Amino acid sequence: MQKKSSTLGSILPMMFNPGAFIENHLERTSFIFSLLISGLAFAFFFLQTGLDLYKTGQKDLNYAYTMSGVGFLYGALVIPFFGILFWIFLKMTRSRFSFKKVVSATCLSYSGLFIYSIFGLIFSVFFGWRTSVAFGATGAVWSIGSLIGTVRQLSNSRTSLAIFLATIFGTMILFSWYYVGNI
Repeated sequence: MQKKSSTLGSILPMMFNPGAFIENHLERTSFIFSLLISGLAFAFFFLQTGLDLYKTGQKDLNYAYTMSGVGFLYGALVIPFFGILFWIFLKMTRSRFSFKKVVSATCLSYSGLFIYSIFGLIFSVFFGWRTSVAFGATGAVWSIGSLIGTVRQLSNSRTSLAIFLATIFGTMILFSWYYVGNI
């Protein structure tokens, strides 16, 4: 029986070396854990945005909490949807990876955002900093690199496809964050 991997042992490798993680450890990572990572990553990121708007007097504290819930849903529903789209593109390249593995790897690609957002919340809550750009957006951009590595590994080393798809989806994420922050 294979041991499940669902701790920092899954998060940090996906942040720094997604190709090796996918090749060697993705089988042992829980699908639910993958969804939880992307959900929490965006919950914390959107919470930072809400807290920043609260600190500048533009929104109330309830808005910040609502943003956190919206972020969780975004990470738990929209990111897996992107994984489904990746899977469709990857099937055209004859990828050997299953639907579940592609969606799971896509969600885990946001491990960098998860880590950055945790640090951002620490600096926001304990030091009063406005952190959504310095930590949240930076984590989202970092995750584009992880997404490139993920798609490259899943697409049998098609680097140009990986850069193209990760850039498109990464840009969509940053624009949607901008849009949600301006509601």
